[in-house]
Amino acid sequence: MTTFLHKKFKINLKKKLHISKGSTLLLAISGGQDSLCLLKLGLDLQKQYDFKIGIVYIDHQWRQDTYINSKHLINLIRKNKIESYLYQIQPTMYSEFESRNLRYQLLIQTAKKYNYNIIATAHSCTDQLENCLQYIIRGTSIDGVTSLAWSRNINKTIRVIRPILNFTRSEINWFCKYFQLPIWSDFTNLYYGSPRNRIRQELIPYLQNYFQGNIEDHINQFINSTYIDCEYLRQNTIKAYKKSKHRYLLALNQTILNSQHISIQTRVLQLFFLHNFHKSIPPQLLITIVSKHTSTNKIAPICIYGLTIKYYHKWIYVK
Repeated sequence: MTTFLHKKFKINLKKKLHISKGSTLLLAISGGQDSLCLLKLGLDLQKQYDFKIGIVYIDHQWRQDTYINSKHLINLIRKNKIESYLYQIQPTMYSEFESRNLRYQLLIQTAKKYNYNIIATAHSCTDQLENCLQYIIRGTSIDGVTSLAWSRNINKTIRVIRPILNFTRSEINWFCKYFQLPIWSDFTNLYYGSPRNRIRQELIPYLQNYFQGNIEDHINQFINSTYIDCEYLRQNTIKAYKKSKHRYLLALNQTILNSQHISIQTRVLQLFFLHNFHKSIPPQLLITIVSKHTSTNKIAPICIYGLTIKYYHKWIYVK
C-alpha cells in the first residue's frame, strides 16, 4: 500500500536527487522514527527501482539501553533479510564531535568496501530547522545554515543523500503509526542539557505558537533559496582560486585576489587552507589577511596552527 509520503519520496528521488534505477543504497539507520520511515520507503520501492539496499548501524554507546537497541535492530534486519553492517564506538575514547566525524568515516569506508554508490541518511525537515537555528545562534555564515543539503559528493563514485529532507516530524510520526513500525525511542532527546534538545523541545514550539505556526516550511524555503546563493558563491570561489594560485608554490596572487569582492577573497583563502593544509581559519583572521597591502615587504607575518603566512611583492604564501 502506498501513501502520500511514498509519492513524495519518489518525487525526491527523481527530481531532487536524480537517482537512477539499479543504484546501490547504504541506509544509515538508528532505530528512531526517521530511520524506520526511510527504511520502509526504501524497501517498498526496492523492486520498482531495482535497488540494492544495505543497512549500516553505528552504536556510539552514549545511552544505557544501546545493547537492547542493537538487539532490536538486529531482529528487524533478520525479519527483512537485509545486508547489514554494525559497528561499536567506545564513548570514552572520543568526544561527541569526534564520534560524529568517525561515524561518517565508517559510512564512507563501508560504502567503498562493499560497493555502494549512495549513502542515505534520515535527516528530515525538522532536523534542518534545528540545524539552522543552532548555527544562527552560534553566529555562523550562510554556509553553516545550508550545511544539511539534499546531496553531497564524497568522491567520483560515492555521494551522501538525504531523501526525506522535506518530510516534517509530524508526517513521519503519522507514517510510523500507520504502518505500526517498531520505533525505538531515544530518551536522551528529552535531556535539556543538550542545546539541540532545548531548541527542539522549547524554542521551536515557542516560535510556532507565538510567531509562525508553519515555521518548518518557511525556514525550509529560506534554506533552499540560500543554498542556491551559496552554490553561486562556491562556483565563483573555485574560479577565483584557480586564477590566483601559484603554479608551483603554496601561494596566492594578491593582486588578482584584491580584484574580487571581499566575500570571494575570504572564501578563496579558506579554500586555500582547507585544500592544502586541511585547516579552517577563523573568519576574522581571513579578513585580516586579505586587508594587508603589498606596498612594503616589512609586513609582519601571521602565525596560526603552526603555519606562517607571509607577504612577498604581490604574493601571499605559507611556510
